[in-house]
Amino acid sequence: MTHLVLSIFPGIDLLGRAFEEAGFCVVRGPDVLWGGDIRSFHPPANVFAGVIGGDPCQSHSLLAHLVRANGHEPRFPDMTPEFERVIDEAQPAWFLRENVRQAPDIIV
Repeated sequence: MTHLVLSIFPGIDLLGRAFEEAGFCVVRGPDVLWGGDIRSFHPPANVFAGVIGGDPCQSHSLLAHLVRANGHEPRFPDMTPEFERVIDEAQPAWFLRENVRQAPDIIV
């Protein structure tokens, strides 16, 4: 079994660091924090055992209602489709997504 894991939407990647502590080799995908854009990222198929990540939750958070009530939109749009696309392209054996309860389910 391979221990190669792709971390998407990594930010400072505390989740990825936990996987490294557990013995996995973590490859970090692009992140807006470092000037990257997941929308132009295409992982190779059947290379990673797993994909981990937490896409932005602003559009799903309970606070999004407050932001919208004040006439604004959350800073990040719903990135669930991008998470699903990366899973579909990478074809991992498993994935783990961290997000708020109101986030839509991943359909793969």
